[in-house]
Amino acid sequence: MDTTNINSGTCVLTTDFHTHTGFSDDCDSTVDEMLDGAVSKGIKTLAVTDHYDPGYPDPEFPFTIDFRKYQQTLSYAKEKYRDIMEILIGLEVGIMEGQFDAADKVINDYPYDVIIGSFHCHRDKDLYTYDFTDVDGPAMVEDFYTYMYGCLKQFNNYDIVGHFSILDRYIGKLYDYNPVADIIDEILRLMISNGKGIEINTSSFKYGTGTWLPRESILRRYRELGGEILTLGSDAHNPVHYQLNFNDAVEFAKSLGFRYHCIFRQRKPEFLNL
Repeated sequence: MDTTNINSGTCVLTTDFHTHTGFSDDCDSTVDEMLDGAVSKGIKTLAVTDHYDPGYPDPEFPFTIDFRKYQQTLSYAKEKYRDIMEILIGLEVGIMEGQFDAADKVINDYPYDVIIGSFHCHRDKDLYTYDFTDVDGPAMVEDFYTYMYGCLKQFNNYDIVGHFSILDRYIGKLYDYNPVADIIDEILRLMISNGKGIEINTSSFKYGTGTWLPRESILRRYRELGGEILTLGSDAHNPVHYQLNFNDAVEFAKSLGFRYHCIFRQRKPEFLNL
């Protein structure tokens, strides 16, 4: 991928609230490389949210963490960078049916600043390696959001839903969501009633799909239903992708009626002007 013109210009925000380091199985950049890269981008508040996906079906990518080392490393980094950049310690937890107790145990064992709850799998199939060639797209879209709703009715130990419409990245086509509008409304109402946020995740732009996550109709509906807790995250696994398309993301959020974005400390949202 040609990264020459990625993130050209100064970002209007000094935060990035969904990022990874080498503690994530799919990230080849060390903690120091990622943190030094964040400093060079001018980031002042960085949430490190490495992957924990209990039950992830690909044995080559178990997406678990040496939690003690993770916490110690980032606690040391908080002190090291304290006069330059605030580092907030979080997790991106994969939500899967049958794995809620495992997720709860890990989340509750440490005072994380933020928990991103994400769907990386459709039932027992991981989306990254799934073969969508002969899939009935509309049926899968309906089943995916039905599954999401069922999981979120049972699992509440998260602060933000990550890359809500992640299926759009992988399935190969932007299907009409009108047939699933009711189930998506139910998910959003559940999130809002439970005080949960949503993120604008810009990671699809590095893959060339140019798709907002969530897609516009979902983010618009979250706001229409009264949702206000919004974070912006690049999902960076390499320093070059920090704050990817953030200036456009800010304008996107404003166009839908958002006036604020959030950061989390000790799992409590704090509202900042967009």
